[in-house]
Amino acid sequence: MMTRALALVMLLTAGVLSATQAAPIVGADISHLPQLEAAGAKFYDHDVTAAEDLLQILKRNGVNRIRLKVWNEPGKYAEFPSDQSGPEGYNNPAHVVAMAKRAEAAGLKVMIDFHYSDWWADPGKQTMPVAWRNLDAAAVSEKLYAFTRDLMQQLKDAGVTPAEVQVGNEISNGMMWPLGRVPEWDNLASFIKAGARAVKEVSPSSRVVLHLDAGGDNARCRRWFDAMVARGVSFDVIGLSFYPVWHGSLADLKQNMDDLSQRYAKPLIVVETAYPWTTQNGDSQKNIYTSTGSETYPMTRQGQQQFLTALWQTVKAVPQGRGEGVIYWEPDFIPQVGAGWKAGAGDEWDNVTLFDFQGRALPGLKTFAEAAK
Repeated sequence: MMTRALALVMLLTAGVLSATQAAPIVGADISHLPQLEAAGAKFYDHDVTAAEDLLQILKRNGVNRIRLKVWNEPGKYAEFPSDQSGPEGYNNPAHVVAMAKRAEAAGLKVMIDFHYSDWWADPGKQTMPVAWRNLDAAAVSEKLYAFTRDLMQQLKDAGVTPAEVQVGNEISNGMMWPLGRVPEWDNLASFIKAGARAVKEVSPSSRVVLHLDAGGDNARCRRWFDAMVARGVSFDVIGLSFYPVWHGSLADLKQNMDDLSQRYAKPLIVVETAYPWTTQNGDSQKNIYTSTGSETYPMTRQGQQQFLTALWQTVKAVPQGRGEGVIYWEPDFIPQVGAGWKAGAGDEWDNVTLFDFQGRALPGLKTFAEAAK
């Protein structure tokens, strides 16, 4: 009689199953947590009256991956809003290393997300770090390589081995504009190669992730990855953002992930997602996620939970087990006086967290515990 272990090995060998199906990446980007905690934010697990460390709450609910963004020199330059990330310069390399150590001490792996900017980098803005301006593309590549390698070495010295490292954040339109802005494909490829080389030199086991925002746009993703592959860019994982309000329906995401997984023979992770749990606003800052976009799940606690259940089903159904997991963006970004997305501003994300305005866990968090099983 064939043993269960032997049967599993045969299925893995045949490509019917993959190891990632047994251990999905269940993640949360909590880059804002130090700022929130410094301002006095508290978090509570389901049906628990005492506040707890958010990392322990997340771990108890199935989270095994913590994603952390890195800015070069946040808050230093007057041309950006002062104190973009908090008075202590949250999200700079030193704070990221400290947070990564904390995550690993809690038994959680980390994903590092290099923005290569002094502030937010996304499809609408990929602002060159001020210290690198007025340099040519070759010099910028060397600066990027050195910055990446230095942080990777700091992490290594701190005993942290990132499971994944993003070389750029939502770089569908390129990064470090204007030099790396699409269609400057050659420069963009050079920048990515420099970052990937730095990652692998220090931490060969860390997987390089290339992250696009266009989770539901297959044509755009194919055009972008074809351009990188044609230029010899090497990477390990495709990362996608998928917010239905901006990126299409779950059906669009499924079609894109299914195609990309086969076309490039790479695993995929939804490295950013979120869905509203309320139409209300927890503070005076206007919310930016005010509709469900292409999806019809209601903007309620139950609707958020239903959407996340469907999202996990979509990701886990990617052929050959190449849908590795989901990372929720800032589930902790509750309204808290003294914290916010920039100085003097409140929280524009408080209706799409996984905790209510008082920091109590919402039903949507339970989908992560279920996905981890």
